[in-house]
Amino acid sequence: MNTEQFDDDLSNKALPFWVLWGGPIVIMLSLNFMRLPIEWTTGVLAAGFAWMAVGCAVNARRCHRRHCYYASPILLLGAVLVLLVGFGFVNLGSGGLMYVTWGTFALVLLTFLPEKLFGKYKA
Repeated sequence: MNTEQFDDDLSNKALPFWVLWGGPIVIMLSLNFMRLPIEWTTGVLAAGFAWMAVGCAVNARRCHRRHCYYASPILLLGAVLVLLVGFGFVNLGSGGLMYVTWGTFALVLLTFLPEKLFGKYKA
């Protein structure tokens, strides 16, 4: 492992990690316990996914973290799908927003597998 890549990885520093990924995840998960209008929930979910997508894109550029190369477009797609489902352009039933949200989280979790197989950072 390249020490410089490790040092440039924002996920290895507490404050950037919480600002870019931890905080948005906590906020998004807390929506399960709030009674907000669907428009607000949709906006918060979409903003959270977009925020994390930008964080991953920046991190991929900085340190070439393999997970971030894959997670960034997935998170961005999740943000777009949340908007489409939340505002009724795509109908996935009453649980559509939940399906998109948890599906996006599941796909992002899968992007850690290539790191186990090929290493954490690209050359």
